[in-house]
Amino acid sequence: NEGETAELLLDKTPFYGESGGQVGDVGIIRSDTAEAEVITTKKEAGLHVHMVRVTAGRLRVWDSVRCTVNAEKRMATARNHTATHLLQAALRNIVGEHVKQAGSYVSPERMRFDFSHFYQVERTELESIEEMVNEKILSNIRVETEVADIKEAIKSGVIALFGEKYGEKVRVVRVPGVSAELCGGTHCKATGDIGLFVILSESSVASGIRRIEALTGRPALDYLKQRKTEVEQIRAILKTDRPMDRVEKLLDEVKSMEKEIQRLKTRSAGDVISEALKDAHDLGGIKVVKMRQDGLNPNELRLLADNVRDRLKSGIIVVSSVTDSQAAIVCMVTRDLTDKYNAGEIVKNISRLAGGRGGGRADMAQGGTKDIAKLDEALQSLYDVIKE
Repeated sequence: NEGETAELLLDKTPFYGESGGQVGDVGIIRSDTAEAEVITTKKEAGLHVHMVRVTAGRLRVWDSVRCTVNAEKRMATARNHTATHLLQAALRNIVGEHVKQAGSYVSPERMRFDFSHFYQVERTELESIEEMVNEKILSNIRVETEVADIKEAIKSGVIALFGEKYGEKVRVVRVPGVSAELCGGTHCKATGDIGLFVILSESSVASGIRRIEALTGRPALDYLKQRKTEVEQIRAILKTDRPMDRVEKLLDEVKSMEKEIQRLKTRSAGDVISEALKDAHDLGGIKVVKMRQDGLNPNELRLLADNVRDRLKSGIIVVSSVTDSQAAIVCMVTRDLTDKYNAGEIVKNISRLAGGRGGGRADMAQGGTKDIAKLDEALQSLYDVIKE
């Protein structure tokens, strides 16, 4: 009935059933009294199963129907499928004859191709592969298909998918002078129908298995247009016709500024260290240095504590810093005192009083809290914590 979904079985069909990595066809099935949208088509137990949603009227068993495949999506899928054959040929030519297909996915929107290879494909190799596939597209080579005896087809050098079960008769898809594979999928009539081929990425999916994802046809053109728009926007923001030169110059400037910031922080910290050492608290003969220097990241805070320790020679150091509403605390105990005092215990207790957490080794520990208001209050208890 209208609004319901169902699985339709027909005595014959123009719809391609999902198999071999290619998605199933979509389209419309109509009878004299009903219409249904084909959401996808699958192959189950040797049958084509049409997954449909009835959009009008009512479908009944034994109805005669007219099937209309979505031609635009069928063609877009065919572009991607033929492109996988060209891609495999390019991979074997550029990367090596050891390349074997290990899986694929072909839809109207995109394609992916998995293959055997133990190393990352270099950028220069990917560029060569992309160029080779596009050269075959520009050559507009006619794609040929034939049904042949499996033994004769294999003997002629046709590529078969490892582990795939084939019957005595097989379908061979051949791009003369480029590739010949056993394949039951839908394909272009000529390589020129693909239009354009663009590699999106190359990655690892398993040990010894790599994956290339790519676009063809209209999606490939849209992708390149988007990239062109982005470059134009960058050019406008940087106010230059040579954005790469400008970006490199900006990166150099950023690195220089980072070094200058680090130098200024170090110089400023040096003055603070001198003041902190002068104000060191004597706790039963043990020097305790407590200081706060905001704006330091955890690594810079550890370096600050290291510098204090090196100049203090013997004692306990507690330094803190607030950055982006997060307080960090570092405690160091010089090695001559670690048998009596434990930096991990000191930080744990200070952090707990500040509503945070911390811990570490006897000579060095770290902690922190998000409750900045409690930080100074907790540090006021430092000498009591050390005594305990």
